[in-house]
Amino acid sequence: MPFLNRYRWRALLQSGGLLLLLCANAAQADSPREQWHAQLTQGYDALAQTSSALHQQVVQHCTADNADKGPALKALRNDWLTAFLAWQRIRFIDFGPIEQNSMAWQFQFWPDSKNLIARQVDGLLKDTGSLSAQTLATASVAVKGFPAMEYLLFDENATSAAPRVCDLLVAISGQISANATAVASQWAAFKPHYLTEASYDFTTISAAMHALDILRNARLGAPMGLQGKKRRNPYLADAWRSEQSLTTLKASLQGLQSDFLPGFATLMHAAGQDQLLTQFEHALAASLDRLEQLPAGMSESLNNDSGYRSLQLLFVDIDRLASLLEGPIASELGIVKGFNSSDGD
Repeated sequence: MPFLNRYRWRALLQSGGLLLLLCANAAQADSPREQWHAQLTQGYDALAQTSSALHQQVVQHCTADNADKGPALKALRNDWLTAFLAWQRIRFIDFGPIEQNSMAWQFQFWPDSKNLIARQVDGLLKDTGSLSAQTLATASVAVKGFPAMEYLLFDENATSAAPRVCDLLVAISGQISANATAVASQWAAFKPHYLTEASYDFTTISAAMHALDILRNARLGAPMGLQGKKRRNPYLADAWRSEQSLTTLKASLQGLQSDFLPGFATLMHAAGQDQLLTQFEHALAASLDRLEQLPAGMSESLNNDSGYRSLQLLFVDIDRLASLLEGPIASELGIVKGFNSSDGD
């Protein structure tokens, strides 16, 4: 998953007893990894299905007589959002097939502090060459994936460049669909290895830790001015062009709730950590409840004191959730934060 100053988490087993416990779980049909793989399979399948539907709608949109009319564009934007949120729900997985060929970057180039998406997409739109799947195959990841489509669908500079916009939309949506189908298939084939290796219990938990860390510090904290230059900047959030920055945060937390929590609960029960599990469940639910009270975008909340206070409360909720997982829970399970050269330390 793309981000600035990416942290890497290294899972270490610190007690032989816990290792034996997790290996025993691996042999059970309802082990954490069995549950995780099943839930994540549904997540990847949803991404493949919604991405395929998006591509089909793009093709239909771009061949219809009313391709440039408001209602048709609004419907296509909704199709884009549906597929993009399916990605957000599964986005926390940063291991396995998604690691191959910079696949996460191909789904979502982010962050984009230098506005490379707009600059490079504009370059393609102004060029006179053909825009096809072959063109896209050798292009930068900045012109691939959901953010590039977002620029084409929501930014006035891009939407005024039809019909080349349609050519590029067809190419990008086709690649997203192909990538999503491939990753879903590869995840299914990954099952024997995932279920056999006990270390994937820790890898999966570390992925959730990392996702919450990025969500708190980069996806929420940076636009709020709590990181970097210490000033409010909605353009540091993802999905700012579509005004869906907080909707994407909610989808990511919903993905943790549906795809991570069931297997995690099984592991925590086996480790005798029911109290910490309950605290985590409540903290996750509180964060989602808070998001239900906020608008879809972040700009509005950043531009007034009342809205900013709501974001501060959300930050506290998510910080509590992330700190719980990376602190007492990680300690009890024997997971420690690892060093990575990209941390900047």
